[in-house]
Amino acid sequence: MKKTNCTVAVLCVNALFTSIWAGCVFADVTGDAVGQQVAADLTIRYNDTRMYFSRNSIPGFTVNGAILRATTPSAAYKFWDPSPNTKASGGWSYSYLRRDAKFKRLVRHENNGNFVYPPLLTPPDKKPVQVLCAFPEDGVSDRRTAQGCGVNTLATSDSRVCYEQGIINADQWVTKHLKDGHANVNQCAFNVRDEANEKGTQSFQAFIEVLSKDTTLFDQQNEMRLATWDSTQPKTLPIQALFYLAGGLPDARFDQKDFLGAAGICLPIIQLSLPQTQAQDARFVYLPADQQCSPTPSAQYIQSAVWVQRPDPGSRNRIEWSLSVTPTQYGRDAQADRTEAVYAELEKKFGNDPQWKNNDNGSMRRQLVCHYRIARGKTPWNLEPRRKDTTEQVAEDNGCNSSY
Repeated sequence: MKKTNCTVAVLCVNALFTSIWAGCVFADVTGDAVGQQVAADLTIRYNDTRMYFSRNSIPGFTVNGAILRATTPSAAYKFWDPSPNTKASGGWSYSYLRRDAKFKRLVRHENNGNFVYPPLLTPPDKKPVQVLCAFPEDGVSDRRTAQGCGVNTLATSDSRVCYEQGIINADQWVTKHLKDGHANVNQCAFNVRDEANEKGTQSFQAFIEVLSKDTTLFDQQNEMRLATWDSTQPKTLPIQALFYLAGGLPDARFDQKDFLGAAGICLPIIQLSLPQTQAQDARFVYLPADQQCSPTPSAQYIQSAVWVQRPDPGSRNRIEWSLSVTPTQYGRDAQADRTEAVYAELEKKFGNDPQWKNNDNGSMRRQLVCHYRIARGKTPWNLEPRRKDTTEQVAEDNGCNSSY
């Protein structure tokens, strides 16, 4: 990987996973470096078990876990195209893989498919997925109403979405599932749509906790329903990578070539190993020999950032850590509906650095939003983790520099 414009004083902590970007603008990034970073990102997200992101109205799946779909290659259709039935439904099926949401096989024992970006980590030139609901096991969603989240036409007991039945936690779900004889057509879906806010996070947490309470669910994949997308512009689709299990590499290569021809984007192929026991973990590996083309870098909100130390009058000239951020044009132009995504990228790249973690007073998001409100054109944006969080008005009144 060729690096340019790198600041010598940069502290790169845990460089492989967190600060590989710190203070550097990358040029001529090799495809293999892109693929290796994707595998590292998937591993980090798999091990990130937070139930919510920056506040409890934003469920963890918006930034963590691996959201994946098993597919079967065909010359008759494209893997990224929703079928006529899924278009009519308005939803289609994925699975959610995380250290506390493990499963040992894919639907129909398929051996290849694709990963999509978590909503808040979607590159700025892509359209984020909309996550609708989650089933702890295959929900037979093709026979359900409400985009695959509602009543199942094959059900022999109440199969409405969980909150409509008064089921709001894992114990209640497990009790009903046991009473129904573990019939997956009778299970209810946990509603995690955007508009659910804090209740969406509560539902997501219940979904995760069910998987630890009922270990029989490990034997098959869970199901996460996503809204179908417009596939007529494949360049804008939020597909991060392709994957294969044992025996699935030829199919993954077929998909890689197919998407390259349609979108001009080379998706990296990742070797996925699913755990076969509860004690094992999934593995995500990028192998250069698997690729048929050179993986394409993704667009970013943050061009570069560097940790600097400087005396701050606001703390009586105490030496403070400041993250000096230079956004890309995407980052500078981001509107209100994308500022959370900008913060998610910033937190992903630098949130584990000791300069942030050891001084965090919860104000970094507030400072970032304040810069959008009153200092969008400023370069760089300087954010200090030790500042106290406050209201937006107080932050703006103090030039985005709240007290320590």
